Amino acid sequence: MSKSALRVLEIMEFIANTRDGCTHTAVAQGLNIPKSSLTALLQDLSSKGYLQRKPESGVFTIGVQILWLSNSYLRNLNLVKLGQPIVAEIYSRVKEFSVLAIPNGSEYVTICTESVPSVFGHTLQLGSRAPMYCSAMGRAMLAFMPTDQVDAILNDGTRPKLTAHTKTSLADIHAALEDVRRAGVAFVREEQLAGVVGFATPVYGATGVPVASLGVGLPSSQYKESAALFIDATLKEASLRLSKLLGWTSTVAA
Repeated sequence: MSKSALRVLEIMEFIANTRDGCTHTAVAQGLNIPKSSLTALLQDLSSKGYLQRKPESGVFTIGVQILWLSNSYLRNLNLVKLGQPIVAEIYSRVKEFSVLAIPNGSEYVTICTESVPSVFGHTLQLGSRAPMYCSAMGRAMLAFMPTDQVDAILNDGTRPKLTAHTKTSLADIHAALEDVRRAGVAFVREEQLAGVVGFATPVYGATGVPVASLGVGLPSSQYKESAALFIDATLKEASLRLSKLLGWTSTVAA
């Protein structure tokens, strides 16, 4: 961890551990930070809402943005708690690698998996990340996100060609997203990983916006259209059930 990042965390923890907050001087003395350096850090943290300063006393306390971060963590924790049994159920039905992931900028992050030892165990471990634009997990969410959010994600950095089949142009990706909207399921053949096909469906939160996706991956050599229909149906049912547990209703979708 960089020195500046560690210093910010030390400041936040120091202030959080003081019941009534701390003055500029108290933080400087407690952490042995030069006042000149501390001033800029406190100003930055305050401007972003991570700290708040009482004008009458000059005391700094933890800001409302910390509550937002805490709520985000708790939402994801709740999603894991609710999602893990459903991921396990998907695996028990399709007998293929099953996964639950959440969006994080231009990537998705794996938060639940269920499988026997396979190639996926090395590439899609808990906490692993992969691009949204070329994956079934990512496209399942992108297809049903607000347009401005989709544009921001697709234009965030480069879109490298990960395999010989990866779609990288915006026109091709948008066409693929339209296919997802029509089918209700994202299907990707060897775009993210060579020799692998993926299926995924969106999981909606209470506001009707995708907060995660459920997916199944299998080797291309084992892919059969008859099995694909069963996987599609299984994922759609599972996503609907998890979405309802998270507060989504058909009224929100309408």
